[in-house]
Amino acid sequence: MDRSEHVSTSAVPRPFVPGIYVPIITFFKDDEEQSLDLETHKEHIMFMARGGVHGLVCQGSTAEAVALTFEENTLLIQATREVLDQNGFEHVIIIAGAAGQTTKEAVSRAVQAAEAGADGVISLMPNFFKNSLDAEALESYYLELADKSPIPVMIYSHPGVSSGLELNSDSINRLAKHKNIFGIKQTDHNVGKMARIVHNNPGFFVLAGSSDYLLGALAVGASGSVTGLANVFPRLCVHLFNLYYKPISASSAPKTVNETLSEARTLQGILSSAQWPMLSGGIPAVKYACKYFLGRGGIPRRPVPESKDAVKRRIEQGLQPLVDMELKLAKGLPLF
Repeated sequence: MDRSEHVSTSAVPRPFVPGIYVPIITFFKDDEEQSLDLETHKEHIMFMARGGVHGLVCQGSTAEAVALTFEENTLLIQATREVLDQNGFEHVIIIAGAAGQTTKEAVSRAVQAAEAGADGVISLMPNFFKNSLDAEALESYYLELADKSPIPVMIYSHPGVSSGLELNSDSINRLAKHKNIFGIKQTDHNVGKMARIVHNNPGFFVLAGSSDYLLGALAVGASGSVTGLANVFPRLCVHLFNLYYKPISASSAPKTVNETLSEARTLQGILSSAQWPMLSGGIPAVKYACKYFLGRGGIPRRPVPESKDAVKRRIEQGLQPLVDMELKLAKGLPLF
């Protein structure tokens, strides 16, 4: 099966196409309860869809999933699917978070996500009982979840938020054989591991956990990236992906392969350098970047604090060079 042929089992099946997937931030109202701001959420969804992204990740770590209730998860998925379908973006994929500290909880969230309109689910490893969870236990978790989930399952490898737990490529190779496990998001940032998984599992949908090394990930065969930067600069992320994956000249004169790759390397360097203050600042930094450059974002749900002033200044200065570049792409102009 080709990478572009993975198909969801939702009411309107959509292929999990290679490309840029955005981990959506969650917007809260400025009230005592920090209730969901669904109207701003929908506005943001349309901004990214019009920017050309291929898919959206709802209720992942960037969305502060652990701070959301079961009911809020449902509302956000439903709102996302609704606004996409109402505005001609039926093709955009939704992958929803379905993590849990028990397999039972993860299965419940997968069922919930399917009913709310998601095309697939992504599940972080349970980690509260870290010392008892060896590779065999974690593999069993994913196998049972995949057996019982009504929609395809993506493994979420993120040691930084799962007490350092990580399955090696041998474990992933075994899990990839399950017909309802379609891929992995590697926020372990291990490109060598990525290369092994891609090589040993043709058709397995491997996504980098950041656009910080998107070009390197694509070079070893990854299908794209889940990148928080696309919350703010979706066109730049999509453009970098396109330069490598399907080289298309932005000018009337065709470019050579070397010229296209040279542009891709230059753009990768610019993005990696510019986004470092945001990457190193965590979820508050992503939300501040959205607030500063887009006029929407806000602070995380309590008790997580907003970014410190020094971090905010670094975000403003670091990402500012990308503003004109994003605008050029919106106008159909060449970047360089």
